[in-house]
Amino acid sequence: MKLGRPIVMLALLIGFITAAFAQDAAQEAANEAKKLFNAGNKYYRQGNYDKALENYQASVQKDPSFATAYYWIGNVYKKKRDYVDAEKAYQTAIKKDGQLVKAYTALGYVQMIQQKYNEAMNSYKAALNIDKTNAKAYWGLGEIYRRQKNYNKAAENFKIATEQNGKFAQAWQGLGISYYELGEYTKAIGALQKAIQYHRRRSLKGDNYLRLGDAYFKLKKYAEAEKAYKNCLSYAKKSVVKAGANFGLGEIYKLRKNTRQAILYYTAASKDRNWKQRAEYEIDLLKHPEKYAY
Repeated sequence: MKLGRPIVMLALLIGFITAAFAQDAAQEAANEAKKLFNAGNKYYRQGNYDKALENYQASVQKDPSFATAYYWIGNVYKKKRDYVDAEKAYQTAIKKDGQLVKAYTALGYVQMIQQKYNEAMNSYKAALNIDKTNAKAYWGLGEIYRRQKNYNKAAENFKIATEQNGKFAQAWQGLGISYYELGEYTKAIGALQKAIQYHRRRSLKGDNYLRLGDAYFKLKKYAEAEKAYKNCLSYAKKSVVKAGANFGLGEIYKLRKNTRQAILYYTAASKDRNWKQRAEYEIDLLKHPEKYAY
């Protein structure tokens, strides 16, 4: 019995030493994981997504509990438009940290892109359960409703998103589109003007100038519509968007009885295959009105 106590003490000492070594090893692994994660961030900012992914994956191998690294793995896959693997990475991030709000909103986005609307809605709602002021989550819900053509619910959520973040260009854009579809053209104009103000990319400004022109046209404010359509032509990059603006200008000049100018704009619109049939019909109508007389 006298030998029992020294043996117990020795066992405890060995246990303490082993635990200390394990703790040191875990801390070393965590530090190495952070270094790899930071290197991944550097490559991500440079647009080198393959190297970023390599470092993020190495990071979680060192520290399997590193939720934020899994989140950034998801971001890389999202950049690569690999939404299936992005979804898996975000789900893993959430398993590692159930309070990581940005992982829920990112998960909702890639699910929405895959048209998994029920799952996406649940992800956005989960984000709001953690942070009731999260503008991205309200935007996501609005975008799902918009895609489902439930414009009242879409407008409701987009509006909350803009209230949480007054400079959220995509939310203003969604709100403008929803108001337009609801026939609330004056409200659409206000929202689209905000979208144009806060969008940084010129092409996105161009998209919204087209929508703005359409809203003014619906209200028969043709001078304002003309200005918006011409701004669209200055900013837009997509052929279909430019064609839409040219068609709108053709409509305005047709109403003004300026046939020559209307034909010029319709002709420009007809160069895009999406507008070709409509534009050519209008050109033929102006050139040969007798064909359509009753």
